[in-house]
Amino acid sequence: MSKPVLNVALVGYAFMGRAHSNAYRQVNRFFPDCPYQVVPKVLVGRSEGPLREAAEQLGWEETSTDLDAVLARKDIDIIDVATPNDSHFDLTIKALNAGKIVLTEKPLAMDSAQAREMAALAAKKKVPSLIWHNYRRAPAASTAAALVRDGKLGEIRQVRGVYLQDWLSDPKSPATWRMTAKTCGSGAHGDLNAHLIDMTRFITGLEFAEVTSLAETFTKKRPNANGKGIINVDVDDAFLFLARLSNGAVASYEATRVAAGRKNYNRIEVNGTKGSLVWNFERMNELEFFSFEDEPRAQGFRTIMCMNGAAHPYAGNYWPDGHIIGYEHTFTNALYDFLVCLKTKKPYRPDFADGVANQEVLDASLESSKTRQWVKVARSQKFAKAAEPLRVAASKNAGL
Repeated sequence: MSKPVLNVALVGYAFMGRAHSNAYRQVNRFFPDCPYQVVPKVLVGRSEGPLREAAEQLGWEETSTDLDAVLARKDIDIIDVATPNDSHFDLTIKALNAGKIVLTEKPLAMDSAQAREMAALAAKKKVPSLIWHNYRRAPAASTAAALVRDGKLGEIRQVRGVYLQDWLSDPKSPATWRMTAKTCGSGAHGDLNAHLIDMTRFITGLEFAEVTSLAETFTKKRPNANGKGIINVDVDDAFLFLARLSNGAVASYEATRVAAGRKNYNRIEVNGTKGSLVWNFERMNELEFFSFEDEPRAQGFRTIMCMNGAAHPYAGNYWPDGHIIGYEHTFTNALYDFLVCLKTKKPYRPDFADGVANQEVLDASLESSKTRQWVKVARSQKFAKAAEPLRVAASKNAGL
């Protein structure tokens, strides 16, 4: 029996566009129970030459430099926004008004006001939405959330997260769109802390109550990547913040692009009254777990290889037990879960309401970095319930 077809149009074809393209090609191959046949139909960009080359490389049937024409097509079901942050709002609003299913890169918007408007329109139009927080869909990360949900850590007391990169350690490294507030909103904060915020909400089921922050830009001027002149850098190279969570737990976070030797060190540790866990993306298939319930002579952190198809989310859809998966698979897993939710008409997480919750923490932290005071996170009650972190997902694989 043939599956219903979903035709996708992807806007943008750089780093995230490549990752999303791979997910569209792979989801039906590795998830045979996927309820839809996904077709990478149209790749959308501004320059016809590079666009055609990217479409051929990434497996897209058509190209277009006219987004409005693509939105007007009745055969296009999904619009995927994989562009720089400053265009997320306009592109997403256009797609929602055209009645399309919308998938958007993170952070959702430039600020909370934009994010709330996007989420409100999606709710009004009753259009399903996804925000690409792909790290949730690593088997070990989903297992971590399930262990917390099952009470294995007891009451959560502390969370500490770090996301360390080094690609801006050299002051002569050229500037990109990620280094001006006009195009990205914030630097390492919105780029990296956004992931730590989402993983905290996902794993612990807690919200952020208040924050205090410190931001630093070490290199104020960089050469333009196009070789023409100098760019004034007005976003953070490093951003640190403390937080109090909704149950009274305390948390600390650090995001930086100048940690020499660290390429993509994304680590979160959660401590509870009964145990602890650690997930580090650079060893993404492993989960460190400690439990006071173990007998004293055997207590200590153990490393769980979360690649047992019978026990760990997503693992059984790829290779034999113990054969690890990689970064690209987290996008495929997210897409599969979304399509299952789309078919069953159950809520997918994270959606635009989660994007609002994330943006509210980002904004409060930015405000604190300027005032040097504690700032309460201004939660939008309209979206707070919709963004409850531990609402059960529809997919059997989702970990929650």
